[in-house]
Amino acid sequence: MDQREFRNTMGTFATGVTIITAKGEDGENIGLTANAFSSLSLDPPLILVCIDKKSSSVPAFQKGRPFVVNILSEEQENDCWSFAKGGVDKFVNAQYELSPNGVPILKENLSTIMCDVFEVLEGGDHVIVTGLAKEISRNEKKKPLIFYSGNICNLAVPANSNK
Repeated sequence: MDQREFRNTMGTFATGVTIITAKGEDGENIGLTANAFSSLSLDPPLILVCIDKKSSSVPAFQKGRPFVVNILSEEQENDCWSFAKGGVDKFVNAQYELSPNGVPILKENLSTIMCDVFEVLEGGDHVIVTGLAKEISRNEKKKPLIFYSGNICNLAVPANSNK
């Protein structure tokens, strides 16, 4: 199967956009853009995110280590692209605060999920990181940032759509 055609086909599945943040082994801030994210289980409350095995961030995701899923709002498109780049200080222009365990939490998120790594599984050219949700928050006044067919899109959300 042609990899480019497979990628383009998978890109027709519209997703939200997340930035996954953690602390590296040397205490440095780690952040990467990911749209391969999903709820996994309600009991226990688990999520999953897929990270390219070639990413220098992979060592930060070991069992029991904290990380944060920053679900992006439409105001965070610049963060989306900044954190998708490799080899740069991704936090230089980002607005963030630190969680009690020192993990960066971006400001202006649609939702925030603070997790501990539950398990790391093999998944082809990616690792599948499952996270046990510890704390959550959401901002119902914001709209989601959407990724579709290689582009960032906005979604019009009707008032009271969460009811």
